[in-house]
Amino acid sequence: MSFMARDRIYWPGGKTKCLTFSYDDGVEQDLRLTEVMRAHGVRGTFNLNPGLFGRNGRVTGGKREVAHNKLSAERVPEVYRGQEIAAHGWEHAAMSGMDTARCVNEILKSRAALEELLRQPVTGYAYAFGTNDDTIVKAAQASGLRYARTVVSTERFDIPQDFLRWDPTCHHNAEKLFELAEEFLSDKSYFSFFSPAKLFYIWGHAYEFDQDDNWKRMEKLLELLGGRDDVWYATNGEIESYVAAWKSLIFSADSSSVQNPSATPVWLGSSFDRETVCVGAGETVRLLSKKEM
Repeated sequence: MSFMARDRIYWPGGKTKCLTFSYDDGVEQDLRLTEVMRAHGVRGTFNLNPGLFGRNGRVTGGKREVAHNKLSAERVPEVYRGQEIAAHGWEHAAMSGMDTARCVNEILKSRAALEELLRQPVTGYAYAFGTNDDTIVKAAQASGLRYARTVVSTERFDIPQDFLRWDPTCHHNAEKLFELAEEFLSDKSYFSFFSPAKLFYIWGHAYEFDQDDNWKRMEKLLELLGGRDDVWYATNGEIESYVAAWKSLIFSADSSSVQNPSATPVWLGSSFDRETVCVGAGETVRLLSKKEM
């Protein structure tokens, strides 16, 4: 692809900003979190351990010890209404050092249980404790996953090149969280060889808000980021699917036209201006280069 042609990916509607969240463990604090998220129109992905449904416990860290009570399977569909559910392992095992078969068992067992509960495919994952290596990633791929999140903060807004090693922008407790939020909302050009479109990806655990007594911090963040017409609020899976549709586009050798073989409309633009073109499902569209304008 060329910087001259309008071949860079933009978000649906030609937007340059996309926001998503990812929260792990399926704990009772997710009930409050999802309510706040819905109130501000933001969306994300919640990563669950079916083998631990309904199990109660405590967790230390932050300012104090707090409850770490897992939601029951029966409550899952309603609590996460409007959000995406992904897997987090059958019993939250750290798979580092495991052979492929055991990794596949931990991953696939959790995926299958969630699919039985939800009656729909589950193709996302968050690595327990963030642990991943080549064996684990190969097991994730063999298990039919389309994306998997790490815990490595980039403090950037780049669209991932490898969705099975999807590094988030930052944790919700990051020192630079609000600085990053302001940068994300800015209309200043964002430089990336891949695309000028920005992806702000925030992750964490809802029980941490109890540990650190900072629910107001999250509410302030959502008030700042939510309800904006220039932001695409998406789940992790929606983002991966949209980028996959972009990757499936077929460009002519001279970048003058493009065909979209997928069922998903894709918006394209250049790295130098904000004019975009929509390539509809099944359409072939002519792309104007800078030289032709």
